[in-house]
Amino acid sequence: MKAVFLSLPLHGHTNPSLPLVRELVGRGEDIVYYSTDAFAPKIEQTGARYRPYRNPFLADLTQLPERMDELSWRLMQTTEDLLARELEPLRAERPSYLITDSVAPWGQWLGEALGVPVVTSVSTFALNRRVLAYAVSRGVRPKSARLVLSKLRHISKAIWLGRRLGRQYGVRGPGITGLVFGRSDLNIVYTSRLFQPFAETFDDRFQFVGPSVTPPAEVAVPAEGEQPVVYVSLGTLFNADPSFFRNCFEAFGRMDIRVVVSIGSNVSEASLGPVPLNVRVQAYVPQLEVLQRAAAFVTHGGMNSVSESLYYAVPMVVVPQMGEQEVVGRRVEELGAGLYLAKTEATADRLRESVRQVLGEGRFRDRARVVRQSFRTSGGVARAADAIAAFTRPPRAGAAS
Repeated sequence: MKAVFLSLPLHGHTNPSLPLVRELVGRGEDIVYYSTDAFAPKIEQTGARYRPYRNPFLADLTQLPERMDELSWRLMQTTEDLLARELEPLRAERPSYLITDSVAPWGQWLGEALGVPVVTSVSTFALNRRVLAYAVSRGVRPKSARLVLSKLRHISKAIWLGRRLGRQYGVRGPGITGLVFGRSDLNIVYTSRLFQPFAETFDDRFQFVGPSVTPPAEVAVPAEGEQPVVYVSLGTLFNADPSFFRNCFEAFGRMDIRVVVSIGSNVSEASLGPVPLNVRVQAYVPQLEVLQRAAAFVTHGGMNSVSESLYYAVPMVVVPQMGEQEVVGRRVEELGAGLYLAKTEATADRLRESVRQVLGEGRFRDRARVVRQSFRTSGGVARAADAIAAFTRPPRAGAAS
């Protein structure tokens, strides 16, 4: 069968999907994967066929952090553009089903217009009213009245555009909640029921299959008695904060640890000042390899990074840079697998104190091991592919009802 995968071309959304795509291709599925050129090599390594989005917003998502209050409107504008550009080419492809990222609402619209089943790929937590209330109760909300008004204004514009597109294409669309988080009759969620808040409120349409982690070759771990390794990263998107890295230098420079810092491409090492002797700074770090050796991870709390850390039972200090990461960080702390530290509180003293606590108290690693076990027993991509096959294949003639 042929399927089209409509991604959101960001690392945290693309990387979890690739092992699933590889599994589907291995089972004989013909997968056409829409993304941007930066991800083309990874996509083609799965055996899928890469197709580029022809959309200026998706071509450059580096400006996304500055436009989060506009997200619903930007996504609906992108949906309008992709319906106009891609509906007829997709119709010519004659896919049996679509897989779409939960933050790619155009997938829901295109699937309905084509009349084919839609599978939703969920790289964050699954959302419903209980989870949204959980987020708000833990402080995840716009930080000023100006941002609230801006968000409401852009949601109103997005709703208006959605209604117009519904009339134009004769479809209903995914509704208000689908403006920023889509769902369908099958949702593949890359976490475990243990890590998902209020997992009991989600029915069988949500398959919690655990994170899609493809371990690299095993690397040598530190011998007993060696200095512990602490890994520091703010991820790939919200990472342009030199003051945070300087605070890490001050916090960890005199501790009896080895520190690996990934600064990304938006901060230059020269702008950070003197680097302590026990700290190694790199623009890019092979994260899975470092996590196999790490004793603690100071992270922004992106779902992908947190999942990889817990996959290796590495406890964390989570310093969120945006709302979604605040929810993830609170969940890490709630389950005892690390500590939450608000961005405004991430001083050198608090960072040092938090890392010392995570390194010194074995309960954090013990709880991380519990979450790791839940990940490794959730079924992974094989379970996800089985669920997709059951969802997309018509019942066999004579099968029991």
